[in-house]
Amino acid sequence: MPSARSKSVRRKTSARKTVKPKSKTPVLKAKNVSAPEATHFLLKSGHVVLFSYRYAGAYNHGFSFVSAKAKAVVGVSAAALMKNAGALRLHPDDVDQFNNRVLGAMAKGEEVNAQIRVLHNASEVHWVQLSAWLQSKKNRVSVYNGIVLDIDAHKLAEADTIKILERMEHAQDIAKLGWYDLNVQDRVIDLTSEFADNLGLPFAPGGHVTGVEADKYREAFLNAIHPEDRERYMSIISDPSWRRIEFDYRVLTRTNEVRHLCSRIQRTADKNGKRIRDFAVILDITERKRLEEDLRAQAATDPLTGVPNRRSFETTARREVERARRYAKPFSVLALDIDHFKCVNDNYGHDIGDIVLKGMAQICLGKMRVTDTLARLGGEEFAILLPETDIDAATNLAERLRYAVEANPIVTAKGALPVTVSLGVAQYAPNEPTIDAALKRADEALYEAKHAGCNKVVVAKLPSLVRLAGKPA
Repeated sequence: MPSARSKSVRRKTSARKTVKPKSKTPVLKAKNVSAPEATHFLLKSGHVVLFSYRYAGAYNHGFSFVSAKAKAVVGVSAAALMKNAGALRLHPDDVDQFNNRVLGAMAKGEEVNAQIRVLHNASEVHWVQLSAWLQSKKNRVSVYNGIVLDIDAHKLAEADTIKILERMEHAQDIAKLGWYDLNVQDRVIDLTSEFADNLGLPFAPGGHVTGVEADKYREAFLNAIHPEDRERYMSIISDPSWRRIEFDYRVLTRTNEVRHLCSRIQRTADKNGKRIRDFAVILDITERKRLEEDLRAQAATDPLTGVPNRRSFETTARREVERARRYAKPFSVLALDIDHFKCVNDNYGHDIGDIVLKGMAQICLGKMRVTDTLARLGGEEFAILLPETDIDAATNLAERLRYAVEANPIVTAKGALPVTVSLGVAQYAPNEPTIDAALKRADEALYEAKHAGCNKVVVAKLPSLVRLAGKPA
C-alpha cells in the first residue's frame, strides 16, 4: 500500500518545470481500455497515466502496468511503481480516503473514482483524479484498468468556486431550496436532495435518473401533489404558451404532512413550440404560508375571546348578503350586549371583566350552530350572524342564549358572578344592499331591551318596503 509521510506538507511557490512529452508513449492494448479514442487523445496531452492493477487481497496487490508519464503526474517513475506500489507517496490527509475509496472499492469489485493528493519530491503537492474499472476477476484475483489524470491546475482554479458553492449550498439548505432539470424528450431528470426532501421522496443516487426510472419519479412527484391542487398543477404544466412561470401548490409527504411549495420554471421549447426541457427551482414556503395564515387569523380574530372581530364579521356579512340575494334565502342578525358590564369592571377589575367576556362568549358558542358567526364588535358588544334563519327562528335562539347566560354564572377568582345579556333581533331585508340597515335595526331593538330593564330580547320590525330578490317592490 502507498506510504504516507507524517511531516507537514506545503505547496512550492516556484514555477514547475515543463515536462516535454516523449515521442513514444507505452499504452495498453485497446481491448483492455474503455473508450480507446478518448484514451489516445488523453495520452497525447501528457497529463494522464494509464495503469493496470492486480488486487488479490489487502496484502497482495500492486501495479502490473504503468504508462510512461507517471513521473510527471504522480512524482514516481513507472518502473518504481510496478516494482512497489508503496512508492506512491500520498498526502497524509488522503491516506484513509485512498484505503477506503480505492483499495476498499477494489476489494468489493466496485468502480474506483477518487480525487487525491500525491507528493512530488517529498514536498510538492499535486492533485490527481484516479479512476479504475474492473476488467476481470478470476480465483479471487481482480484486475483493474484505469487512468490517473493530473487535475492540479483545475483544483487551484476550483478552490474559489468551491467556496462559492459551499455558500450557495448553505443558503440553499437554509432556504429549503431545491431544483430539478427535466429533459422531456430524453426522459432524463437531474435533481437535488432538497427537491426530493420537499416531497418526501427517496433521493435518486447521484441525483440523476433516466428512462423508466425517470418516468417513475415523475409519476411519484405528481402523486405527491395535494389532490385539491393536482388538476391545477397539470393544467399549468401542460399549457404550451408560457416560457417562464411561478406558482404555488401543496404536496403531501410520505407521512401525510402538507407542505407548501413555490415552483419557478424556465421552459425550453423547439421551433414548433413543443416542450423540450423544464428547469425548475422549488422553494419550500410552508413556514411562510403558516405565518401568513397566522397573520390573517390574528387580523380576523378578537385576541381576548378568540371569536371573529368586527372586520371578519363584516367580511362574512357581505358573503351572506350575496347568498341571500342570489338564492332568496332569509338570514338574521342578533345584537348582544352584557348588562351592567361597567359595574363589573369598576367593582372587580378589568381582569375579572375579561374573564366575564370570555365566559359569556363560550356560553353562546355552545348554543349556536357551526354555521352561525359570533363576533365581538368592541367592548361588551357582540353580534351574531344567522344564515338561512328567519325572524322567528332567530328570536327563539336569542331567547335560548339569554337564558343560558342567566343560568350559568361565570366562575372567576373572586367567585361565580351572575351575568345577564340583552339582545336585539333583526332579519335582513332582500332589498337592502348591505347588512348595515339590519344591524342598525338590531341595535335599536337592543337598546329598547336595555331601557325595558335589561335581560330581555326585543325583535325589530322589518322595513315597510320589502321585496324578494329579483322582483320589483
